[in-house]
Amino acid sequence: MWRKHLEEKLRLVPERPGVYLLKNARGEILYIGKAKRLPGRVRSYFRGTAPDVRLEQLRSRVRDFDYVVTANEAEALVLEANLVKSHAPFFNIELKDDKKYPFLKIGVRHAYPRLLVTRTVVADGSRYFGPFVRVKDLRQVLRSLQRLFPLRSCTDRRLAQGGRECLKYSLGLCPAPCTGKADPDLYRQTVERLVRFFEGGGEGVLRHWERRMRALAKELRFEESAQFRDDIQRLATLGERQRMTDLNRPDLDAIALACRGNRALATMFSHRAGKVVGMWRLSVGEADQAAPPAIMATVLAEHYQGRDQVPPIVLTNILPTDQAVLEGWLSEKAGRRVRLVLPRRGPRAELIRVASENAALALEEVELLEAGTQERLQASAYVLQDALGLSTAPYRIEGFDISNLQGRMAVGSQVVFRNGQPHKSGYRRYRIRLKDSPDDVAMMAEMIERRAGHFADEEAVVPDLILIDGGKGQVNRAADVLRDAGYGSIPVVGLAKREEELFLPGEREPVRLPRSSSGLQLLQRVRDEAHRFAVGYHRRLRREAMTRDPLSAVRGLGAKRRQALMARFGDLVSLAKASEGELMKTPGVGPNLAREIAAALRRGGRRG
Repeated sequence: MWRKHLEEKLRLVPERPGVYLLKNARGEILYIGKAKRLPGRVRSYFRGTAPDVRLEQLRSRVRDFDYVVTANEAEALVLEANLVKSHAPFFNIELKDDKKYPFLKIGVRHAYPRLLVTRTVVADGSRYFGPFVRVKDLRQVLRSLQRLFPLRSCTDRRLAQGGRECLKYSLGLCPAPCTGKADPDLYRQTVERLVRFFEGGGEGVLRHWERRMRALAKELRFEESAQFRDDIQRLATLGERQRMTDLNRPDLDAIALACRGNRALATMFSHRAGKVVGMWRLSVGEADQAAPPAIMATVLAEHYQGRDQVPPIVLTNILPTDQAVLEGWLSEKAGRRVRLVLPRRGPRAELIRVASENAALALEEVELLEAGTQERLQASAYVLQDALGLSTAPYRIEGFDISNLQGRMAVGSQVVFRNGQPHKSGYRRYRIRLKDSPDDVAMMAEMIERRAGHFADEEAVVPDLILIDGGKGQVNRAADVLRDAGYGSIPVVGLAKREEELFLPGEREPVRLPRSSSGLQLLQRVRDEAHRFAVGYHRRLRREAMTRDPLSAVRGLGAKRRQALMARFGDLVSLAKASEGELMKTPGVGPNLAREIAAALRRGGRRG
């Protein structure tokens, strides 16, 4: 049973960088690793022959795994190191040393702070930023920072000695505080911009340098402008590396809740001494019985009930009901004030965004495992689930359309989309058995009834959503047919072409989604594909009919006029030889109809 569970989870691992945690049957962490792409790395632990005894032993004990997605590989490496040092898993022998990554340090208490690299972090009032997992990257970053934020690089002793300016002053990389030329206020402003950049205000700082870059280009100083461009590009991604470790960050927990239908799942990250040291998940059942703030209150109470250590700040993506009561309870447990905070911007908002993303991925995994789906769903499926109030996100959508010529030669089409992509082996064509009549509602009902008749087959796959090309009439009739056949639980939606409105059975008002909605765009693709497939089939039948009987494709030529023509000319050969003037002598045949008859007979003659 556990092997099947692992195989199903492996198929759902997102194609993202991150950290994975391999666990035994009791949920204890056996191994923590990082990956640039999670699926391939995690699968490697369960594929092929184990290359050594250690991996063979690990594989024999693994019964489950979890993962945390990150922004990039560097962030995953830092998170892996933090979690390994916190949990010390048995199989992580190579990371149990006390390896320290370099940080950038700014001694903000000094009159003229400098920026330097250090591997030792002490509580001296300085600001530390990092860690940086690649020394090569750090050297490049440091050079860019020195150009964009010119600060001194000399020692305090050299600064105190004074003297002449060094070469860096001539290159514009230092304002030379050692000579007294540096303006203390301007120097402090440069330090504040640098600190603000590291603390999440980098966007505004970089915009300032982008304006400088463009100004240099206008002055034809292209080499300097290109240097600014390279520095800006290098520093633009620097902020992404600060989320999992920030030594200036107070102890806090980040708890995010994801809710959909009757399911909810919370992900929690514990930050201690500026590092992520723990990650937990908590699943909530019968979530549709309460609003998200009430669920968040339950999650917080459950999570902290058995914990003595509570940080002074708990970040959430949804503020709970009875916030004041919960804060009082947590403050009593902690022995000091505890605040529940919903961050809107800055580094704390980034932390809760990471937790929210991981909660959404974990909730999706639970849903897909329960539904037996073997791949992650596109975002458009969840947009449709929310917009249409569906119990599950639609993985398989079947679209139906009718094509006929004034009720004649009516055909229907069925197309299938799986996870937003056409599944052509599921396409079907229908010859409508209803007598010639322009009754699209009845024709659609016939097709849905015939399709429902196959749902009972042993190998049949029931759709998650049926899309009808039409409005209220077609949708309500299709829903009635499904209900009569015993499949009333299958959701039906109609998409009307003119206003692109969505119609649900029994609802008076349509659902209107923005034209930019990925859910609406998915339904439009399904509807257009069903229309193309139906029209193509109809045209093929018309061509075949014209080959057998060219008059069958002539508009306005009913049974009575056809009989009159045959009575006058005897057969198709004689009719084909007649001129348009001779055709017009037949009662009911005017110039336009005579012209169409002659053209149809000529086309039929060429095909023959």
